[in-house]
Amino acid sequence: MQILPKLRQSSARFEAISRRINMVMVVLVATVLLSLILEYGFYVTASFERLFELIDVAVLFCFIIAQVMKFFLAPRRWEYVRERNFEYTLTLLLLLSLIALAIIPDFFADIARRWHLRGLSSLFVLIAQIVIVLNLISSAVRYSRRITRLQIQPARLFIGSFVFVILLGTLALMLPRATTNGISALDALFTATSAVCVTGLIVVDTASAFTPLGKVILTLLIQVGGLGLMTFTTFFTLFSGRLSIKERVLMQDFLSRESLGEVRRTLWEIVSVTLIIEAIGAALLYFSWDSATFPSMRAKLFSSIFHSISAFCNAGFSLFSDNLAGPTAAMNVQVNLTVAGLIILGGLGFITIVNIVSVRPWARAQSRLSHRLTAHTRVVLVSTAVLLVSGMLLFYAIEYNNTLAGLNWWEKILASFFQSVTTRTAGFNTIDIGAMAVPSTLLFLVFMFIGASPGSTGGGVKTTTVSLVFLSAINHVRGKSSIEIGNRRILQSNVDRAAAALFFGIALVAFAVFFVSLFEPFPFLDIVFECFSAMGTVGLSRGITFALSDPSKFVLILTMLIGRVGALTLMMALTRRAPLNRFDYPTEQIVVG
Repeated sequence: MQILPKLRQSSARFEAISRRINMVMVVLVATVLLSLILEYGFYVTASFERLFELIDVAVLFCFIIAQVMKFFLAPRRWEYVRERNFEYTLTLLLLLSLIALAIIPDFFADIARRWHLRGLSSLFVLIAQIVIVLNLISSAVRYSRRITRLQIQPARLFIGSFVFVILLGTLALMLPRATTNGISALDALFTATSAVCVTGLIVVDTASAFTPLGKVILTLLIQVGGLGLMTFTTFFTLFSGRLSIKERVLMQDFLSRESLGEVRRTLWEIVSVTLIIEAIGAALLYFSWDSATFPSMRAKLFSSIFHSISAFCNAGFSLFSDNLAGPTAAMNVQVNLTVAGLIILGGLGFITIVNIVSVRPWARAQSRLSHRLTAHTRVVLVSTAVLLVSGMLLFYAIEYNNTLAGLNWWEKILASFFQSVTTRTAGFNTIDIGAMAVPSTLLFLVFMFIGASPGSTGGGVKTTTVSLVFLSAINHVRGKSSIEIGNRRILQSNVDRAAAALFFGIALVAFAVFFVSLFEPFPFLDIVFECFSAMGTVGLSRGITFALSDPSKFVLILTMLIGRVGALTLMMALTRRAPLNRFDYPTEQIVVG
């Protein structure tokens, strides 16, 4: 009977000591974060670099000592380790790396020479900095979990996560070592918004304006923006092995899952499928590029990874000044098909991909019911196929003697297919968009407005939205009261939501076109194209983005953000939910049509 009071006493003592240790670690973390920013973000002398490296190593050893102290002071040691298994795993890996450096120094010295490091000490500092960054991410994720415990509407939390990453990315892009000749705050904000919202509209040339550090920052912003910050933070939380009920409910809403039990598995599937597809895409691109185009194999590898992530996330950013319209990739069949495949997979949506992967056609009939293609997946696949094929055929017919002139029949088909794919919120181009005929431009407007599918890395009003509104209109004409797909009746609430999303999408585009046309003297069609591209997070342009005024940039920044999170989501975040009616009013008819 005396065990429980002693346990409570030791737990209280541990909490008090742990709070003191945490207060010291907060100061040390702020110090090392500042040193990392100064070392990698600013141009400093060699003596300051060595000073920052010493600070990093000293803080790392303090972190290890703090972890060891907490382990021995914790009343339930192994339970505490399970709750902090990510940090303790990093500590163990660091200790193993120290042992490895001492046992086989020649092997690691050779690695240091290949990476152009000063020696084993520099290699250890690099390992220490990687461990520190991972610990900073882990700590940030752990503290961000407190936000989910607040009574914040999911739509507001979702939008807030994008705004936070955009502001963080803006500050990162403004670091002196991120750009070649500096960048204004507004241009940094525009570029960060375009990257996080996976749009691809640029006001500075990505290839020449950004240094390797700036391009790495853009890659991270695109990846986080494609998957969503909430997905990333919750996935890292899984390393601790536990998700609170509140976190599960939030992610259930974000991932559109039917039960809380599916959240954990779905998160693992989303991240694993994303990394696998992007890795395969990077490998295919690596063996597709012409090596003579790149100054080194390292540049070729980074270009492959960058374009794979940019394509799968439907971002449209390219490390070539002419995007993919230059000789490097324009008629390269492997590059075109690889990028197009990544765009299609990213635009299908994680829900659809996971559903396709889970299908078991060989299973028994009873088991097959839980592993079938859902109505959502059927609508996404059919609508995607219809849009891709119709877009390719129409573009081929319209542009045959215009932008496709001079190409043989196979190259015309390839270019038409790629343009049909890229309008689905991707933003890459292999032909001159500004030289397209008016009918092709109008076709692109429709495709950019529709965009990708729900739960994907793309924007637009979504394929399912247009499909449900179209089917509802057809059913109304036929006198049919409900929509059936695959022996399933679609909820009327889904149809109502689709109609609302379509209405707010049109309102957003109208808002953007009105204000940009007030500020810019460009042809109206070019302005409309730019606004549709921003709303659909596409990134295609008829060549006016670089010349936009500051007010127009602000309008497009808002348009890209709202287009990524969804105009309907924004309205839900800004509007208070109406209370449930306990009675119904008498009905009355309004003449429509």
